[in-house]
Amino acid sequence: MSFPKDNATQAEQLLHYQLGKSLGEGGFGHVYQAWDAKLHRQVAIKYLKNVTPGVDLMREARLAASLQHAAFVKVHSLEQTGDGQAIVMELVPGRTLRQVLETQTPSISHVIDIILQVAQAMHEAHSAGLVHGDLKPSNLMQEASGVVRILDFGLAIQADRDATTSLVQSDPQGTIAYMAPEVLTGASLRPSSDIYALGVILYELLTGARPFANLSGLALAAAVIQSNSDQWPWPDHLPQVLRHLVRAMTARQIELRIASMQEVAAHCARVAAIDAPTLNSGTFNVAALNLMLNQSIPAVPKKLNWTQLLRKWRLLLLLLLSLIIGLGIWYSQPYWPQLEATLTPYSETKEMQKGMEALTFFDRFDMLDRAERHFSIVAENSPRHAAAAAGLSLVYSYRYLNEDMAGNWLQKSALKAKEAIAFNDFLALSHIANAKVLGLQEQFSPAFSDIDRALALDPNNVLALTVKLELLIAARRLEEALQMAKQLVKQFPSERMFAIQLGQIYVLQSDYKAAEVAYGLSLQIKQDNPAGYLGLSQIFMRQQRLDESVQLLQTGIRKNPGAELYRALGHSLFSQGDYVGAASAYENAVASTHGNPSDYVAWAKLAEAVSWLPGKADVVKNAYEKARRLLQIRVKDNPNNPDLLSLMGLYSAKLGDNAEALMHIQKSLELAPDKAEIQFRGGVSFEMIDMRTQALTAIAKAKALSYPAKFIEAEPELVNLRRDPKYLRSNE
Repeated sequence: MSFPKDNATQAEQLLHYQLGKSLGEGGFGHVYQAWDAKLHRQVAIKYLKNVTPGVDLMREARLAASLQHAAFVKVHSLEQTGDGQAIVMELVPGRTLRQVLETQTPSISHVIDIILQVAQAMHEAHSAGLVHGDLKPSNLMQEASGVVRILDFGLAIQADRDATTSLVQSDPQGTIAYMAPEVLTGASLRPSSDIYALGVILYELLTGARPFANLSGLALAAAVIQSNSDQWPWPDHLPQVLRHLVRAMTARQIELRIASMQEVAAHCARVAAIDAPTLNSGTFNVAALNLMLNQSIPAVPKKLNWTQLLRKWRLLLLLLLSLIIGLGIWYSQPYWPQLEATLTPYSETKEMQKGMEALTFFDRFDMLDRAERHFSIVAENSPRHAAAAAGLSLVYSYRYLNEDMAGNWLQKSALKAKEAIAFNDFLALSHIANAKVLGLQEQFSPAFSDIDRALALDPNNVLALTVKLELLIAARRLEEALQMAKQLVKQFPSERMFAIQLGQIYVLQSDYKAAEVAYGLSLQIKQDNPAGYLGLSQIFMRQQRLDESVQLLQTGIRKNPGAELYRALGHSLFSQGDYVGAASAYENAVASTHGNPSDYVAWAKLAEAVSWLPGKADVVKNAYEKARRLLQIRVKDNPNNPDLLSLMGLYSAKLGDNAEALMHIQKSLELAPDKAEIQFRGGVSFEMIDMRTQALTAIAKAKALSYPAKFIEAEPELVNLRRDPKYLRSNE
């Protein structure tokens, strides 16, 4: 049995359910009225769209079915057919709040009753660990009796758990308007998301229109992310207390938002206690409301006895003591690692083990930091420890790769690898580290000799096999690499890296279909590995599957947030013209909590994305200044690196520092006159410091060196240059 098309007829049937008319289509599925031939009752059947393969909805169905509150639509069963899943549920009569709003403006008392019912029901759901995630007027049904029913509960989201709403996608169901700002920027759904959505619904029921009713898509998302609800317009006749409630439910910062649905219900109950005529009058009696609210606060006796006084001061003293202890803890934080190290007995074996475990996650900046810390502890206690030196060498090599081959990491890595071999020439790890350095230096012959020496010492060393495969790929011995990778995937089915390397080989052979399968295998082996998401997203980008790339990276971030995935997400969103989303992703990429604040490239990309947003000049300047400061450290260590120098010139030009920009541009062009990227950056920088002749020359050289014309045409700083007659003649 296949799922019905949109024009379902009475003849269509699923199992023992006779399908009737279509009741509507939502973001996650199509709903039909149906007749249950077994139990002889009317039901609603929702066919789910985009069900993630392998997702088992039974647990979620049981949780949803366990909810006892009358507001929740009862789930009868979850049916599985050959090509999909369907939820069979209670058929609810009535009208959705969207339909209600189209025909009437409900009274304030009616609105408060609706929100109170939803809040009470959602408090039960949140207590059971369930989040709706898509509360909006079209998902709230009101029966003729006035009972509000909640439709489309969490099952649909679980069915499509890996999908994410992109800011540039169309939004026919109006979901974006009710999404909390943090969800739009990639955060996972939580109870506070439902509270925000219900606050927007409250605003719409009171005012007759949702916030930013004239906007949709990206513009709507940008408005939601950047605005505060205290800026939303209000009719004069609505009382302040309702405005305060909406603002408390829709605060942009989660910590300022009402904490629970129980609290929302309590506020609504207080408002509902006011008599209906007063509550609905244009001249609302705020004084009466204040009197009612104050009744929930115990009155202070006019005379305090000594017991009450001591109790009062005892509380203040406890608060003061807690504050002092808290401040002490806060100020002592920088010394916690030293304190932990002092109290924990040193174990060379444990430190090396922890370092090697962290090193297996080389594609995460935070894990490289951890690995370096453990290896350094061993090196400090045993200065001639070969394994610690080799471990540090590998950390520095991966830093070199993760930071776009910039800085002095490769030199530091080479030094440590030589130390490791000098300390112990019979240690496989020493030769693995040295082989990796030689490969990065493109000295392939000695690199293969070293890695073969490592494998002779330890034939099944996974790291050695990984590095050998890296060398084969770097040396473009792709057929040999392909055979080795296939063999290793079979031999080591639990090692993600061999599947990732197999994907890399297929990409180099332009076999994107096979590469997609290989990267997918790596994610099956380990669902939270950044390298798998990054590789697969690059395939999607190459094939112009931009939405899929964004959704994949957002899935990876939900599973394992990190600087690498946030930076890649920024690139994907920027390429789609989603500058709000890109800026948010880059902000996360440089965040101290889950990003890499030392990533100068991400800071520069943040500045570039924000420069497309109005009124953000200060943010742009600060981001470029941060990028330049970080880059200066690397230039100091590598004064003759043309890539770093050209970037310094470009960032200086962006900041209006013309003298420094010119100095770095000229030096980079002298060092690498035949590198297209250097010429292009030079051309952009020259144009920004009003040196049009030099800019035209550099851009012409970049084009002659095969720099992509589409990048030149897309560069906003070259708009005026591209109108110059000399540039136009050069294109004829």
